[in-house]
Amino acid sequence: MFADYSYYTDSWAGTLIPAQEFNSYARKAERLINYIVNGGVKEVTVQVQNAVCAAAEAGYELRQSVANIPQGIKSESTDGYSVTYKDYNADDLADREKRAMFKAIRQELYNTGLLYQGMR
Repeated sequence: MFADYSYYTDSWAGTLIPAQEFNSYARKAERLINYIVNGGVKEVTVQVQNAVCAAAEAGYELRQSVANIPQGIKSESTDGYSVTYKDYNADDLADREKRAMFKAIRQELYNTGLLYQGMR
């Protein structure tokens, strides 16, 4: 694993992701990093660890932002009080999560050479 929960809390100073959920988000971030850099992570540097933490937090934050949205309610009106919820589907949510995580990874790995896709 590129970064563990103690790195997330102690070195990266993360506070958003609970300990019991960190590993699943960190592993998802690692898979995305390996995909983006074509498996080119030969050495786990501080930048790579930071990218895992940033991407894990971006994914967690997005999931939490939609966690309390009631499913299936398009609109509701009672005595002048109106509520409308935006529908979302699982594919859209997964795509939004991947984009948020990619953005965080790209920001952390900028200028490390890992994002370079040309010939070496």
